[in-house]
Amino acid sequence: MNQPISRLSQVGDWIFEVKMVRALKVKNHGDPYSAIANLTANGDQMYIDSHLSINDEDLTKEDFLTIYKFCQSMGMKNISYDRIKNGLKSSKQVEIIQNTAPQFRLVE
Repeated sequence: MNQPISRLSQVGDWIFEVKMVRALKVKNHGDPYSAIANLTANGDQMYIDSHLSINDEDLTKEDFLTIYKFCQSMGMKNISYDRIKNGLKSSKQVEIIQNTAPQFRLVE
């Protein structure tokens, strides 16, 4: 599934635009999932609204890379998210570069 995903589709007189995505961490659709993330698209920016896992684990580098590749396939330019650690909130933004791997480091 590395082909581009269109954010816009037309059916009859209607244009459908992807604005929200629910992502499930699971090998096979329909099986119990171990994590969920909600993403919201605004123009060419994707915002990770939330991330929950069954073991209260943080989003791993591999998980973020998967979300990055999905956003890259949709033609997004940035991913942003808020993080709370030790009671302090910080906002992060990662630039998406088309056809390349991301240059980022998740701080544990």
